Amino acid sequence: MIEQTVSVAAILTCYNRKEKTLTCLENLMNQNGICDLDFNVYLVDDGSNDGTGKAIMKSYPQVHVLQGDGNLYWNGGMRLAFAEAIKNKYDYYLWLNDDTFIYPNSLKVLIETSDSIKKQTNNDAIIVGTIKDILTGVVNYGGFVQNSKLQPLKFIQLDNKSEPQLCDTFNGNLVLIPNSVVQAIGNMNSKYSKMQMGDLDYGLRAKYAGFESWVAPGFTGECASNPIAGTVFDKKLSYIERIKIMKTPHGLPPAKEWMIFTKLHGGILWPYYCFRRLIRVECPLSFLFMRKPQ
Repeated sequence: MIEQTVSVAAILTCYNRKEKTLTCLENLMNQNGICDLDFNVYLVDDGSNDGTGKAIMKSYPQVHVLQGDGNLYWNGGMRLAFAEAIKNKYDYYLWLNDDTFIYPNSLKVLIETSDSIKKQTNNDAIIVGTIKDILTGVVNYGGFVQNSKLQPLKFIQLDNKSEPQLCDTFNGNLVLIPNSVVQAIGNMNSKYSKMQMGDLDYGLRAKYAGFESWVAPGFTGECASNPIAGTVFDKKLSYIERIKIMKTPHGLPPAKEWMIFTKLHGGILWPYYCFRRLIRVECPLSFLFMRKPQ
């Protein structure tokens, strides 16, 4: 049982999945094992037209709902909510995807892991939750380690374990970030405008700033894996349709943003990683050589 007062700001963004978002918030609001919790939620409704924003304000009037214009996507929505939360000094900032359903003790596990790691290392650390696929029970989101110094942009996903694990970066589905990290590196990078790379980038930036990231023990939530249907890996679509999808927010990162990411994190071989991707995007049959996501 966590007895000391802990202040946490939860950060979410959503778009047109009302039922999932409400379920996510219900799970978030019913966390156990923390006696004195100063808890606030900052959520961006990015122009939903299914009544998500109104339903949230009716069911959870305490949530700070911010409005987007439909063009923020995940990175932009999370940045906006994060920026609003940072105006107030919290002990922790909790990233949470609105399609991720956490368990009743998940926040307790994250905070206790944070305390444990700080006692071991004498430093604050980011704590990452491991999420499993709702249908298969297999890890689908969580922490990553870099393959090697020679392949810094190849990330290996960590499996679920009973003890905390050190990682290099992470998915943003469930992440507990101490205030000291936020004060040091700030918000997510505004140069990533769409769906991808903002979370991986943040973990790596924290690492460069001297902060470790650790994966909490056990599973802390469930989330459906991103479907193959309607993506570049969907073999039911025509070649032309798949090529068009590659350049959408749900396809590959925009060329400029990929160049920024590779330059920041690709080491001396960043031009190779950058232009290899550009060649793949421009090649009409490039998706044939791409790996299906795990």
